[in-house]
Amino acid sequence: PLLQNYIRRTNPYIRQLLVGWITVLDSVPDINMIDWLPDFLDGLFNMLSDSNREIRQAADSALSEFLREVKVSRVVEFGPMVTILVVQCQSKERLNRLTAATWLSEFIVLGGDALLTFHAEILGAIMRCISDVEPEIRQVSERTNVTLLTVIQHTSKPFPLSPLLETLTTELRNKDVATKMASLAW
Repeated sequence: PLLQNYIRRTNPYIRQLLVGWITVLDSVPDINMIDWLPDFLDGLFNMLSDSNREIRQAADSALSEFLREVKVSRVVEFGPMVTILVVQCQSKERLNRLTAATWLSEFIVLGGDALLTFHAEILGAIMRCISDVEPEIRQVSERTNVTLLTVIQHTSKPFPLSPLLETLTTELRNKDVATKMASLAW
């Protein structure tokens, strides 16, 4: 609770303290910070756009380490984090969008069918990033789009198709040609 109270603060000293504190807690073997990640993930992402370079680097490093831990963890609650990542894909900050799209790409591979209820949200975020001005974000998004389509094509579990269709219909109305073309490929 204390961490949640301070994670959204913009004071650089508080942010440095928080990133350091999160990193130290994560290094303690008896504490599984992945369980608490949804509580402070958005705050770490917001630190990626901090004006202080040291805070941006520390947040980026912490996020990279948490993604590595998510990859090797047996039990991960993707749901709350997917919502945060979808919002971050719409950030005006390049690093936020790139990092969020990268996380979503990994989540699709790791979560597979477990993320079926979130596929429409993920698809919407990825479709918007396909037309990003940054080439690296476009590449990650295009790759993620293909992976998501493959996961959905090969799933044997039932899932609601209407949210995906609504997302694709919305993206067909997008002004960006790359997003329209990706939608049509579905």
